[in-house]
Formats: sequence, C-alpha cells, structure tokens
Amino acid sequence: MIGILAAMDTEVEAIKNIMEIKKEELYQGMNFTYGTIENKEVVLCKCGVGKCLASMSATLLCTKEKLSALINVGVAGGLKEGQNVLDIVISDKIVQADYDTSPIDGDDGIGLVFEADEKLKETCIEAAKKAKITYHVGTIASQDIFMARKEDYDRLMTKFADSACSEMEGGAIGQIAHVFNVPVLIVRSLSDVVDHHDNPMEFTTYAQIASKQAATLIKEMMRS
Repeated sequence: MIGILAAMDTEVEAIKNIMEIKKEELYQGMNFTYGTIENKEVVLCKCGVGKCLASMSATLLCTKEKLSALINVGVAGGLKEGQNVLDIVISDKIVQADYDTSPIDGDDGIGLVFEADEKLKETCIEAAKKAKITYHVGTIASQDIFMARKEDYDRLMTKFADSACSEMEGGAIGQIAHVFNVPVLIVRSLSDVVDHHDNPMEFTTYAQIASKQAATLIKEMMRS
C-alpha cells in the first residue's frame, strides 16, 4: 500500500478526485481515506500544516499500515530563476532548514537532510514527462515559516543555496520515513515564485490549480 500525505483541504480534495474511494476512517484524530488510483492501493491522510502535524501523521501512517512508499504531495513557493507557477518540483533531497543546533554541534548542526528514494524520483520524472508538466529536481526546504519577507528568503538561501522550493511539511515526513525505512518522495506544485512581483495574488489564485496539477502527476505515477 502506498501512503499519500497532503497538508491542506484543497490538496486532499484534488487527490480524492482521482481516487476510487473504498472507505474512510478516523484514526487518532486523523482522517484516513482508503482506495485505489490506477488500480494501486493507496491510503490518503490530511496531515495539516507544519512539521509537527506532518510528523504525527506520517508516524500514524507508518505504524498503522505496512507501506511500500510514502509520498507527500502539495503546493510550495518556488525559489529559483526560471521557475514558473504550476511547475513541479521533485525532491532529490529534503532538508529541515530551520533545524539549528550549531551552538553545540557547529556546522553539522545546521539543517537535517534526508535523501528521496531514487526509484520513486525516477518514476516521478517519467510521469512528469508523460503528463507534459514542466518539472525541476532539487532540494525541498521545510520550515515552520510561510515565507513572505525578503529576510526569510535571504536567510534560507544563505544556508541552503540549492533549495528549489520552500514548504512546511516535507522535512518532517522525510525524517519519519527514514526512521521507519519507508521509501519517500516529496512532490510540490508551485503556487508562487519568489521573483514574481504579483506573488500575493499568485498563492491565493493558483493554490487550487497547483493542487490539481500535483494530483495529475500522482495519477500518472500510479500508471507506471
């Protein structure tokens, strides 16, 4: 069974719309939706926003079900030139960018980094090509910050210059998946991009469209 985590209602509904739903359960306060996508058994959970809720949801999924993969899908803010709204970012690395124990650990205490599963990554790349979705492969940075200030961007890029997008759950999910030895992939559809001047309108306008884009990619992945 493949576990799918998404943070927001718009992201969850987009996934539900491509599922053949069999049942829904409330487990430890979390809604679990069981069904299939392209004949693949999946369980979908709304994890909520932020690393704490994301880690709790991922732990519940990994303890309740024997997962063959864990995929976190949703929207994010793009950080690189050449990116556009509705592009997809596929993780090769996932970093908890606001983790900092450097006063006692030095540079080794800045950020927690986890590798995405190579097979899942390659499957996602092929799915993006088939769906004709523009994609980028790179580091997905997680922080408990909705980045809207220049100083937030500057701080992140000073520490993790290779970050392709910023969001609030993937780093925690990556860590839990590695603890449980479950292959993990984080996929983000860009709802806004840092160097676009109309970003405040972009997020509210495109978050729902970006969620559908991410769901399209998941459906294509399940066909592979």
